[in-house]
This record gives sequence, C-alpha cells and structure tokens, in this order.
Amino acid sequence: MLTQLSIQNLRNLSEASLEISEGLSVFTGLNGAGKTSALDAVHVLGTGKSFTTSQLSKVIRNDQPGLQVVGRMKYGGAESVIGISRLRTGGGETRLSGAPVKALSELARELPLVLLNADSLNALREGPEARRRLIDQLVFHVEHSFISLWQRYHHALKQRNMLLRRARAGDDPAWLSELASLGEQVHQARERVTTLLSEELFNVLLAMDLTFPSLSLDLRSGWQEGEALLGALKANGQSDRQRGFTQVGPHRGDLRCLIEGRPAHDVLSRGQMKVLMSAMRVAQGRVLADVTGRTPVFLLDDVAAELDGENARAVFSVLAASRVQVLATMVSLGNVSEWADVGRITVFHVEQGVITKTNSMA
Repeated sequence: MLTQLSIQNLRNLSEASLEISEGLSVFTGLNGAGKTSALDAVHVLGTGKSFTTSQLSKVIRNDQPGLQVVGRMKYGGAESVIGISRLRTGGGETRLSGAPVKALSELARELPLVLLNADSLNALREGPEARRRLIDQLVFHVEHSFISLWQRYHHALKQRNMLLRRARAGDDPAWLSELASLGEQVHQARERVTTLLSEELFNVLLAMDLTFPSLSLDLRSGWQEGEALLGALKANGQSDRQRGFTQVGPHRGDLRCLIEGRPAHDVLSRGQMKVLMSAMRVAQGRVLADVTGRTPVFLLDDVAAELDGENARAVFSVLAASRVQVLATMVSLGNVSEWADVGRITVFHVEQGVITKTNSMA
C-alpha cells in the first residue's frame, strides 16, 4: 500500500506531503481545487504518466521549471520508494529505492494501480482500440513477459506496414512466420487473462447484487476464428499490399461485453454501462492481486458523480470488502460518511492547491 505521498509543482499543487492510510481516502473540494491532481500524482508514480494528458511536462505547475513526486510503499515487511522528477525542458529522473528505473514496467510492478474515471467508465462504449487497451493493461500487469512480446509484435507490424506502403512484391516467408507467431502469442496471453477476468467479474457482480442477463466476455482475435494467423496473413497479402497496411492480427482484436449475445452498449443504458464498467475495473484489480500477490491501489476520480447513489455505494462497498486501498475525489463527502459498509475513511480537503487532512472516521 501507499503510505506517504510528496508532491511538488504538479498543476496547481505547489507542495504537499501526505500520510496515506489504509482503506478509503477521500479528497474533497470544489472543481479546479486540485483534487484530481493529487490522484494524478499517484498515477505518475505507478505508470510514469499522467491520466489527464499525454505529455507529463504539461502538468508542471505554471512558471516552475519542473515537478517532483515521491511515494513510499509498504507491502508486508518490505518498504520501497519511487521518486520521479521531470523538467519542462525534457530532462528528469525516475528512481526506485534509489536505483534508476530502466523501464516503466518496474513502476507498474511496484505500485499497481486501477483507475476509474469518466474516460475509463466509458471504455466499453468506445471502439475496439479502447477495449484492447482495457484487456492489455491487465495482461501487462499479470504476465510480465507480455510487455516485451507486445513491443516485438508491434515493431514487426510497423516494419511490414512500411514495406507494404512501398508496394513490395511479396513477404519474406520466415519474416512473415515470425510476425504470425508473435501475434498468436499476444492473443493467447489475452485469452488466458480474459478467462480470469470473466470469472472474477461474475463474483464482483454477485457481491454488488447486480444482474445482467446472459452476460459474457467475447474476445476477438483480429482474424477469422479457427484459422491460423499465418494463413490469414497469406490470404490477405494482396489486399494488404493494395491498402498499404496489415488488416489482420491482434492489433485488430476486440474485447466485447455481450448481453444475451448482443453488444452491451446496444442493450444497456449509459448509466448501466458505467456500473458494469465499474464492476469490471474491480474485477481487474482482484485478478491482478490474485495472480501477482500485490493488491493494487484504486484511484476513483469523481466516480460518485458518475453513478447514482445506490450504485456508487455498491462500488465503494465492494472495494471495502476487498480490503484494498482507495483514493477518491468528490466535491463533498455527501452521503459517503453515512455508508456503514465502506470501512475507515480518511478525509483531505483541497482548496486553491492546498491539501489539508480534516479527519478520519471508522
């Protein structure tokens, strides 16, 4: 779990030093006060990236040369520290317990995170690319070799697409076999994790007392079912050369959520989709914890405003029952303090970039 968080010059947070407790920590305050920035600082620690913008330099406080975020974690009897600094000019450091971090995957293993915000709650309604990210994020965490595999596949794919655009007459057989082998392995890794996610999703829905008729997760490979990828690549070779890109492979895969055989977004309301996506995120966290032995920290950015009262309570309650650490933002504490089953609550108030711990309640 995260025990300490230090922030300097991240958006409107000039300097903050916080002791983070187990259970639920709520950051309250008006819009623009800096609540989301506190969660984003934790996201930077666990991923090296902001969840609000694609470029970390953009979250550096105005008129400041750089930012720094430091987090202290404790798992069992072991402690570790992640420190990240970035300069507006592009320099900076990322260290784990004093040692330079060579790959961002090291951060993900040390501080696994599950993010629930407006964007992630709408992932199932978006296109296949968003849904591929959804499953790949989980595979990255539970199968550490997947990162290298995914990178090798996409490098090979990029090279083939470049040759296709140059209208090369044909593919090298050995090279095409390598691309197909990597693609098959990417899909197989997704299959293994999708099976785990599906099983845990039903457990979470049961705990939340939610019922969706004949719910299923349908993982599509990105090529004709029952066919080997190598055969699909060969069959599409001429068409690929005409179009200038590879039309089959796991980069065209999809993770569909079905209700009675139909895409969930065609059946459910927007509110129901958000509830289902919340349950899926909780299930992702449980799979991650079961496989890696390390419980993730959940970041909930204004989720209570995205769901109705009973469903928001169900999400927070199932997280409390899972005994995970949750950091959440809300305009005000509202009814959360009256929810007897959400466990211990630590409250921080954020105003004009200043974070103040107000109280804790059991």
